[in-house]
Amino acid sequence: MERVPQTGRWRFVCVSEEYEADLGRTSYKDVMRDYHDRILRPDDPRHKMVGRVLEKLLPNSGLTGDVEYHVIDADDELNAFVIPGNKIFVYSGILPICNNDDGLAAILGHEIAHNVVHHAQENASLPYLITLIVGLVTFFVDSSDQLTRIVLNYALELPNSRAQEV
Repeated sequence: MERVPQTGRWRFVCVSEEYEADLGRTSYKDVMRDYHDRILRPDDPRHKMVGRVLEKLLPNSGLTGDVEYHVIDADDELNAFVIPGNKIFVYSGILPICNNDDGLAAILGHEIAHNVVHHAQENASLPYLITLIVGLVTFFVDSSDQLTRIVLNYALELPNSRAQEV
């Protein structure tokens, strides 16, 4: 167990930051492969908007190291995300919802915060914690496995906890 310095929340983490970085590299390759033909060029006004906002946001964001960002041409996707390794992706569909630079800064700040507090590392640790709990429950309480299946279904159907929101 460790306490998240930025929020004071306790969490279970059992995978290394290097493992998280490996997950980020793999995710980055996957996203770039899946969207290679939809990544906007740097001269696109939507790409420039994201760059302008990040230029102001990054110095105080808590991210360390180089940052890379891409805008994906997908007007039907209302989302943005940051993967380990400071790779920022914004779907073009969220930009009209943002209204302006301030709205986009709020969204990007939120997504960057997930990366700063290493939620990917926490999420990668969750299966280990679930396995431990299920093993203990099965051993001490439920040798029939019925309760174990209920716990697993509940844990796996709710993969992203609201507790991680910052």
